[in-house]
Amino acid sequence: MTAKTVLITGAASRLGAPLTRAFARDDYRVVLHANHSLAEAQLLSQGLNEAGLSTHVLKGDFRERGTIEAFCDTLISRFGPPDVIVNNASIFQHDFPGAANADLLAESLAVHAIAPFLLLEAAAKAKAPEASLAVFNILDQKLLNLNPDYYSYTLGKGALMTLTGLWQSAGRSDIRVFGLLPGLMFPSGPQSEARFAADAAKIPTGQAAKPDEIYALMQFYLSHPALPGQMVPIDGGEHLLRRRRDVAFE
Repeated sequence: MTAKTVLITGAASRLGAPLTRAFARDDYRVVLHANHSLAEAQLLSQGLNEAGLSTHVLKGDFRERGTIEAFCDTLISRFGPPDVIVNNASIFQHDFPGAANADLLAESLAVHAIAPFLLLEAAAKAKAPEASLAVFNILDQKLLNLNPDYYSYTLGKGALMTLTGLWQSAGRSDIRVFGLLPGLMFPSGPQSEARFAADAAKIPTGQAAKPDEIYALMQFYLSHPALPGQMVPIDGGEHLLRRRRDVAFE
């Protein structure tokens, strides 16, 4: 039986790296997308391959539409349409209303919305009619609890959330699109480790979400194909806390 293929964008750092390890250890053929973290992706892939697992690295700068389209063509021609896509690649750079930059917004929309849009369209067109596709779009709990920090990032993730909802309403039983909204998971921006621990303690459950919890939720949906695409906060209730600023700046 041929192993299922998963594409993970932004696969080399933060959430992407533990997801890569988890999928590979569950016998998926993992395609790691990377751009600035290409060296880290290659090192991660090499270690997993040496352990007898199946991983491959594809470079792609998702800030440009042409390179996204070329990435999609290479993905499909080399590996066929994936069974699972994890849209995790992100640009997380601070800006604020009134002190923002349209170039950063354009990059955010390209990485967070246009790349997932084109990847999903390419996979949907290339897959066999009887094949299924599960897509996990990594969003952010702050979309349910807006604050003005990381302005362009938030607009990009908001576009991805809208894309997710539109696919969920499209009536496709063969393509399920999930929006996962994690909260505090790693130190963010100017947070120190001590500050991260203190901020995590303020979450209703008293602890930050862990990458293995994100992966367990993905596997739950993958093992229950009758469940439709959904929006799911996985943040310990962080989205219920009304904040005027990002947690890193409180």
